[in-house]
Amino acid sequence: MESNTCMQCGLCQRVCIGAIELTENGPVIDTEKCYRCGHCVAVCPVDAIENPLSARQEEILPLPSPKEAANYLRSVRSIREYKNEAIPEEKIRELLDIGRYPQTGKNTQGIGYRVLCGREKVEKLLALFIEEGIRIGKEDPAFRGTAAVSWACRRRKQDIVFRGAPYLIAAIADENNPRARESGQFALTFISLLAPTMGLGTCWAGFFEDLALSETYSAPFREFLNVPEGKKIAGVLMLGVPDVSYRRLVERNPLDCELL
Repeated sequence: MESNTCMQCGLCQRVCIGAIELTENGPVIDTEKCYRCGHCVAVCPVDAIENPLSARQEEILPLPSPKEAANYLRSVRSIREYKNEAIPEEKIRELLDIGRYPQTGKNTQGIGYRVLCGREKVEKLLALFIEEGIRIGKEDPAFRGTAAVSWACRRRKQDIVFRGAPYLIAAIADENNPRARESGQFALTFISLLAPTMGLGTCWAGFFEDLALSETYSAPFREFLNVPEGKKIAGVLMLGVPDVSYRRLVERNPLDCELL
């Protein structure tokens, strides 16, 4: 892509993985090598480059101060108490859309979602988890903890897996993606950070992930969540309208850091 406004500053080349040639007429993009990350368009100080694989977006707004950003990040809580309240579909889609933007290896992106909507459906998935957890725990010593959680749910008649959440978000990715788990976690983390600004709360479904992300035992959960052939579950969040609110920040262990 050529441009007559190019300053020959070379910034586009510096932030690129090797898909840009800087000519006297401006930058030229080799679309066969381009990862579609958009860095070249985003960094150019004079809008001298257009990337057909990554269209120019709006300019970055002023960032919050470090203190404001830190206070917000510290305020985000894992929510384990939910109202049995419906969330409009457009609001769920708006929330999930932010999951398109975190970093992924080689900008592969590729994270999709299956959203289980409604407490009745979540309870059916819980029943499946309890049944599978007890069965697998008897056969595989590595999952005795999962069996214990399953038995606890059954005996107490209490949901300690999904905590009464009326929605579940399952991130899905190609089963041959070596970075599927990390990419799914990044996407769901972005979602969990945006959720409080929309009056929503999330929590990682760790007990469920133990089975749902297992290559050996995930099949019934993939079927239940309608995960397509060739895809796998890369992470799961509970979602709902919080039934609690928090007034104060909380403390954590002291920073463990050594500058070398």
